[in-house]
Amino acid sequence: MNFVINSNKDKQSLINYLKELGNDYIVKVKKQRNNRSNMQNNYYWACIVQPLANDLGYFPDEMHDTLKVKFASEWQSIEINDKQIGLQTVKSTARLNTKEFEIYADQIRIWALTELGIRLMLPNEFK
Repeated sequence: MNFVINSNKDKQSLINYLKELGNDYIVKVKKQRNNRSNMQNNYYWACIVQPLANDLGYFPDEMHDTLKVKFASEWQSIEINDKQIGLQTVKSTARLNTKEFEIYADQIRIWALTELGIRLMLPNEFK
């Protein structure tokens, strides 16, 4: 069963439900997110990935991977056998929420214009 919690009343309903259950249950709580929209996805592939791939000589999938490494990755430090090891992790753009995805796309547009001299279409210009 799924509970969407938008208010204290919703929380109380969940608590009441849990009190009625027996033991041996697993409860998983996660923040509700709005993943990137289909419109954002279509815009990204048509107006960011494809033009850059064409101009830079990549296949679209290669360009997408390159953009993810450049704009959706971070370095993490983990400890193994008493040593600090640096690892670069790359996020899935499909898991970005709508706001995170717009920030990602904006960083790419700024980079393309300032570093490559390529003006990419803005979302409001995409039909």
